[in-house]
Amino acid sequence: MAKALAAHKGRALALSLCLLGLLGGAAKAIVVQEQNLRISVQGQVKPFRLPRTELAPIAVFLSGHIGTPDGSTPQQLERMTILVNRHGRLHDVGLPTCDLDEIRASTTERALQQCGDALVGSGRFWASIVLSEQRPYPTRGRLMVFNGRADGHPALFAQIFTTKPFATSFVVIFALRRIHQGPWGTELTASLPQALGEWGYVDRIKLTLRRKYRYLGRLRSYFRASCPAPPGAPGGVFPLARTTFQFADQIEVTVPITKTCGVAR
Repeated sequence: MAKALAAHKGRALALSLCLLGLLGGAAKAIVVQEQNLRISVQGQVKPFRLPRTELAPIAVFLSGHIGTPDGSTPQQLERMTILVNRHGRLHDVGLPTCDLDEIRASTTERALQQCGDALVGSGRFWASIVLSEQRPYPTRGRLMVFNGRADGHPALFAQIFTTKPFATSFVVIFALRRIHQGPWGTELTASLPQALGEWGYVDRIKLTLRRKYRYLGRLRSYFRASCPAPPGAPGGVFPLARTTFQFADQIEVTVPITKTCGVAR
């Protein structure tokens, strides 16, 4: 059962952090299907109007679902890669970091006590545990996203905690790096143990990503973006992110995300 819960937590958090790239203005669902897998993501950014050239603080509200059209158990989610447009940034200069050992086996309350100053997101997840010859067992819990470092490099630690059917927690590490690849400027990657997805599947997640903090007397924001509309245009549309999900059985699903924004006056 512990492995079952870890499976759902890993997949739930993986989906939640992959949604980090969805910064579209309107809360319109994007649905992509590949073979018997269907992925749906929905998100909204506030404020909708942003500076044309300068980066401004934003808050990101997200939800998502991984399922199958026929109701069967989805394949194991093994790896995901998120490419974020260079006009959206994760800015952690002066923001405290969390040590992985402080949240690896911890309740939500304990994790916040240990790493509350590094918190950049929070939400909830719903999952179903699948055991042999039994109907799926529903569970749900809280998820927290912390700023951290893994192997000396920037990372996001996504921690999930649930009390059903018993108290347990799980952490998924997302490595971050700056890239220069066409419109993309940031890459986030996460690998999941192959054993995880064999025990169940994620029903849905809801997540809010935002964090403002002070450093050297200045108010800063971990999540920032601009609206790179053409000169004179009141707004624009451009590819914000591209998320690739790699499942077992060599199934790969790519979700392109387009952003619409207005230029702040």
